Amino acid sequence: MIALLSSCAFNNMFYHPDTATVNTPPDAVSQYIKYGKTDSIHALFYEQKAPTASIFILHGNAGSLTSWSEVADLFYQANYQVFIIDYPGFGNSTNKAKHKTVFESTQKAVEHFKTLPGVNGGKKLLMGFSLGGNLAIKVGYDNPDLFDAMLIEGAFESHKTVGVKQVTRPLKFAPFLFVKDAIKGKKLIASWNKPLLIVHSKQDAVCDYKMGETLYESAIGTNQKELWTIKGPHLAGLGLNFDHYLEKVHDLIATDESNIE
Repeated sequence: MIALLSSCAFNNMFYHPDTATVNTPPDAVSQYIKYGKTDSIHALFYEQKAPTASIFILHGNAGSLTSWSEVADLFYQANYQVFIIDYPGFGNSTNKAKHKTVFESTQKAVEHFKTLPGVNGGKKLLMGFSLGGNLAIKVGYDNPDLFDAMLIEGAFESHKTVGVKQVTRPLKFAPFLFVKDAIKGKKLIASWNKPLLIVHSKQDAVCDYKMGETLYESAIGTNQKELWTIKGPHLAGLGLNFDHYLEKVHDLIATDESNIE
């Protein structure tokens, strides 16, 4: 019982890495970003000569760039320049996925993203899915001047609330006692003052629709926001209607002045 309720045990609950070697897709270039003393994370960069915008993608808590590169490629084929990273312990990345290592390596990746060809001088979109959506809120908070817009799909507002969702009823109390809210999304998103698109399905069985509503309502720093309600399972937006998704992304980055609602 002590092991089950430990903070470490709950930390491991958030990350489910695919540790198999990731091969570089044909349209991408593999890059490795160093963090700490000896570790590095793997990233894929899809470069465009004249991109519509540059997208920084933070993927969900499972899989690796082997599967998530397909999401990056969808936007690349639509003339977006894309930079997507794996977390520590995922694919070719070293170390283990823990909140500390994920936060540190992700910030190093953000600093690397700023040096990539075509990024400076163009629109920059921060995009996060599920756990990556929660992480994107922190990245946006920590780098308020870098990105021009943010899109998050199927995200949760705190580690505690999603932890409650993941445990059985007799232990529902445990996340409130033992899970540390490493990213207080509800609090951090209040400072975001740029265009924001929150995508969430009412049928989402992993992160309740209420979580998307909470994040939308908490984003009090911008009136350039939209809660796009979709149908289907967790993270179904891209697969169900990519053309509509592209329209939403285009509208999101089209201007910093108009209200996107």
